[in-house]
Amino acid sequence: MTYIVRRIKSWQRNTHFLCWDHVFVCLMIYIIGGLLAFASINFSIFSPMKRALEDFSMTDVYYEIQRGGELDMNSDIVLVDMTRQRMRGDIARTIHEINKCRPKVLVIDIIFEREGDDTMGNIDLINAINERRENTVLSCKLTGYDPSESSFRNRVCSFFSAFDDYNWAYGNVVQTHSGGCIRRYSLSQKFTGEPIYSLPYKAACMYSGVKPSAEEPNERIIVYGNTDFPVVQYDEVAQNSSMLKDKIVILGTISSEEDSHVTPIGKMAGMKIQAYSIQSYLEHRTINQMSLGMSLFIAFLLCYLSAWVGYMISRTPPPACLYTQKFYYCAMAALLAWISFICFVKFGYNVNLLYPLLGMALVEEARLHYKWIVATFQSSSRWRFADRSIYKMVTKKKDEDE
Repeated sequence: MTYIVRRIKSWQRNTHFLCWDHVFVCLMIYIIGGLLAFASINFSIFSPMKRALEDFSMTDVYYEIQRGGELDMNSDIVLVDMTRQRMRGDIARTIHEINKCRPKVLVIDIIFEREGDDTMGNIDLINAINERRENTVLSCKLTGYDPSESSFRNRVCSFFSAFDDYNWAYGNVVQTHSGGCIRRYSLSQKFTGEPIYSLPYKAACMYSGVKPSAEEPNERIIVYGNTDFPVVQYDEVAQNSSMLKDKIVILGTISSEEDSHVTPIGKMAGMKIQAYSIQSYLEHRTINQMSLGMSLFIAFLLCYLSAWVGYMISRTPPPACLYTQKFYYCAMAALLAWISFICFVKFGYNVNLLYPLLGMALVEEARLHYKWIVATFQSSSRWRFADRSIYKMVTKKKDEDE
């Protein structure tokens, strides 16, 4: 045991692994990162950097990896495309044909906002929806958000909302900023102080036979994964009745530019995003998200390790030093991405790599600044930390100069 302890102490003296200098380098990283965050928040010139950081998500990489092969076709959800239909009477006939197929849940991802002049078409539409009203979820849009009460004041529904009691659910999407990438969906919001449920959550609960209620977390990750959904055209519903029976059927537009949004796997129709959201709740329920504190802690450990590795690499000859350093950071980034991918796919745990990767990117910059601080104060007897710094030893020895 004494021999092992002696060998460990000898290794420590030679490698300087447990060294306060590496801690100070990590603190320098946090200072630089804090200054960048302050600048991105308070100066408009840095707003693109702020937006890029807000839009960063490793799940985008995971979906690209998963979708590299053949996609699996979802067996619970079917999309019915009525993009080419314009008259409400025609849409009513499509709804009637779908109801004849006896789907378990019909989601109508269309808002018939104005009554218009097509009286007979309106009557046919209402009659078609009423055929299986208890199994139908109708889309609405929440507006007029009041931050003080965390509640919406207004709701845009179809013109017949006052005629009867329908299953309304909001189709609002979750974005970090207008036009941003859609990666999350919500379960519920408050409307005039009362809870109202999202379209995917309401549909998933009806399909599962579960009564919707407030759940935490309210916002959840949309798992796009390696899945796609069968699409049936409005005039092919009768021929595919067996495909729609006992399924969740979403009626909407699949190729309308007005209802297309940016997602991690490309621009996508709103009804398809709703389908992925429904699937995410049915199959994954909750993807556990790494907390900010844990992400910052992992960032500190990786930065400490990288500061030590950077110091050790700097003691090698310059050509080898340059390429070894680049190889180390590329290998570490690949390893972190692989571990995070396994955690996401196998264990439903989303590792927040933003701060670890950002911290590692600043390690060498922080080391240079710290070396400058040591060089500035090493001549003063009042700053003894500089006399004991490993970076002072490096500056005294030409063969160890970085």
